[in-house]
Amino acid sequence: MIPNLIKRITQSTGSGLLRGSAFFFISTTIVNVGNYLMNLILGRYLGPAAFADVSLMVTLMLVVSFVTAMLGLVTSKFTAMFAAVNDLSRVTGLRLWLGRRAWWVGVAMMLFLGLGSPLLQKFFNTVSFWPFVILAVGMPMYMSQAVDRGVLQGQTRFGLLAISYQAEMWVRFVVAISLVLLGFAVNGAVAGLTLSFIATWMVASRARIGLPKEGSLTQKERQDTIAFVVPASAALLAQILINNSDILIVKHFFPSAAAGQYAALALIGRVVFFATWSVVTTLFPIVAQKHQLGEPHHHLLFVSLGIVAVISTAFVLLTLIAPVFIAQVLFGSAYVSIAPLLAAYAIATALYSMANVVINYRLSIGSSGGSAMAVAAGVAQVIGLWVFHSTLQEVVYVQIYIMAVLVVALLVWDLWLSRPSHLVAA
Repeated sequence: MIPNLIKRITQSTGSGLLRGSAFFFISTTIVNVGNYLMNLILGRYLGPAAFADVSLMVTLMLVVSFVTAMLGLVTSKFTAMFAAVNDLSRVTGLRLWLGRRAWWVGVAMMLFLGLGSPLLQKFFNTVSFWPFVILAVGMPMYMSQAVDRGVLQGQTRFGLLAISYQAEMWVRFVVAISLVLLGFAVNGAVAGLTLSFIATWMVASRARIGLPKEGSLTQKERQDTIAFVVPASAALLAQILINNSDILIVKHFFPSAAAGQYAALALIGRVVFFATWSVVTTLFPIVAQKHQLGEPHHHLLFVSLGIVAVISTAFVLLTLIAPVFIAQVLFGSAYVSIAPLLAAYAIATALYSMANVVINYRLSIGSSGGSAMAVAAGVAQVIGLWVFHSTLQEVVYVQIYIMAVLVVALLVWDLWLSRPSHLVAA
């Protein structure tokens, strides 16, 4: 199924892109497996309470990734537009202009996490403030690599993009597990995260290869780039809220052991999102290029939705058939209590994965209405979970209801825009 998608979306752009796309899909699978194995090992070795602290650090990293993802998305879209007409000097100008701002944001993030670590420790009930400080060290590099990854994605250089994710995963895996086994516990795991940021930055910086050394953007291009930040940020803010607010709220309201069990539930349930993430990553720049050149692309939305639906259905069925087995094998007996919630959480994640395809497809052609809908859903989820959290089951079902409404709204909206009178926009 996935090779067929790659063939469909790359049939008019040459065999080099086909090979790169296929490599990226395979690499993404390896990266996801590696990240999951790392979390499984840490969850088993540290136990629910300490794993809750590690999961919090990972979740904070994902919250911060709101900025990195926004930088990458903006860079990818405009790189794709410039690359479509072979204007590489503009790509260089974009990379330099956004790259400087990425470093400034990274330094600000570092200061916030580092100086605010005592307050963060108190709010999230962690054992120590040091994990926040360790995470802070890598923030400038974490921001910078996002721009270079965006350049690679926009140019459809999926091979080097995939290598950057491999470097991130392997450094994180080896360092985090090694330091934890040596007795550094949560601090060791977080050190693995920080060092993985540095490794990613070093690999992704090779995006400059093949580009002119000098380049600039016109005032109009800078204004267009800044204007796109708003819908891109909205979509990514929604993604952060939807994917991570539940863990943060559970960590705040529930005991450490229950929060750790819920973190394991979320980790298993989000297999669907991460398994289908490469579909969106590959789809976005190709649609942006086709739209720039005036070529048809709406069919790619339905191909992508079909793949996400197949993967999601398979995983939901698996969690329905053997929930206890999955929880026992992946995390151990201390986490078996989450088994009855696995299928429900997988459904919530599957619904959002479908929504994410529509949102990113529309963003790639400059249509931002889906971002607004997603933000509304994210805010509704935060409010809903803050009010309704008497049990973990209630936390999961709030998410299902909200994601179901979001998917229906997005599909109706897309069909409306795809009417004959709106074909130009589609």
